[in-house]
Amino acid sequence: MYEFHDPAARDVVGHVLDTHPEGQSLLAEAGHRRSLASQSMSMAAEAFARVKTARLGYEALRRRLDPRYGRTLRFGVAVALLAAVAAALVALDAIEFTGVLFGWVAAAAAAAATAAWAGCAWLAALAVREERRGRLAVIAAGAAAAGLLLAALHGEASSISPAPGWHRFEIAALVVLFIFSLVAVAAEIITRTEPASLPLARRRWHRSWDEYLTAAAVHRADAEAAVVAAQEWCSLVDACAVAYAASSPVAGDRAAGDPDAGDPDPANPPTGNGRYTPDPWPGEPPM
Repeated sequence: MYEFHDPAARDVVGHVLDTHPEGQSLLAEAGHRRSLASQSMSMAAEAFARVKTARLGYEALRRRLDPRYGRTLRFGVAVALLAAVAAALVALDAIEFTGVLFGWVAAAAAAAATAAWAGCAWLAALAVREERRGRLAVIAAGAAAAGLLLAALHGEASSISPAPGWHRFEIAALVVLFIFSLVAVAAEIITRTEPASLPLARRRWHRSWDEYLTAAAVHRADAEAAVVAAQEWCSLVDACAVAYAASSPVAGDRAAGDPDAGDPDPANPPTGNGRYTPDPWPGEPPM
C-alpha cells in the first residue's frame, strides 16, 4: 500500500478505510485489478518475445533453404495442383493401355505409369534446381522413350482391333504429348514449391502471433478495469476528503501548511488498519 507523506491525506484515507462500508472493498478491488494488469502485461511481453523468436526462426530457415527466394509456391497449393496433375496422368495412361490390358490389370498399369511419370518429374526438378543439364537430358530421353513405347503398344493393339476411334496410332501419339506436357508442368510445380518444413515454421509463427493478440487483448481489458477501479477508489477518497475538510478544522490547518496541527494524542492511539492515524470526525461520516 502506498505511504502518504501528507498527514491530512493519511487521515482521510485512514478514516475512509475505518468507517466507510465500501472503503476497504474498493481499495482491495483496485489492488486486485492492478495486480491482474501487471500479470497480463508480463504475459503479453512474453508472448511478444515468442512471436519475435518464431518469426526470426522462420526467416532464418527460409534463407537457408531458399536463399534466392525462388520457391514461392505454397506447399498446400502445390500439393493440390500435383494431385490434379496426377489424376489427369492416370486418365491419360488408362487411355494408352486401352486395348492392351483389361480390367484391374489396366488400372494397376495406369497407376504404375503415373508413379513413373511423377518420379521423372521429381528427378527433372532436382536436375533443374541443381543445374545438372546432363542429368536433365538423360531424364528427358528416358521419358521420351517411355512415351514412344506407350504409343507403340497402343498402336499395335489398335492394328489388331476392329474398333475405330481411340485405337488409332495418331491419337496415341497425341495422348503421349499431353502426358509429356503434364510431366513438364509437374516438374515446374515441384521446382517452385517451398520446402515442407517452411509451412510448419510459418504456422508456428502465426500461432504465436495469435497468442500474442489474445494476451494483448486480455492486458488491455485488465488495464481498463484497473483504471476504472482506481478511479472509483479515488472518487470515494475525494468525496470523503471534501467532507472532511469542511467538517474538521484540523484538516483545514494541515491543508494550510501547519505541520504541527492535529498531531495524534498519545493517550488516544490510532484505530483502524494500523498504518494511518485518522482523527475523529464530528458528526456522522460522509457516505
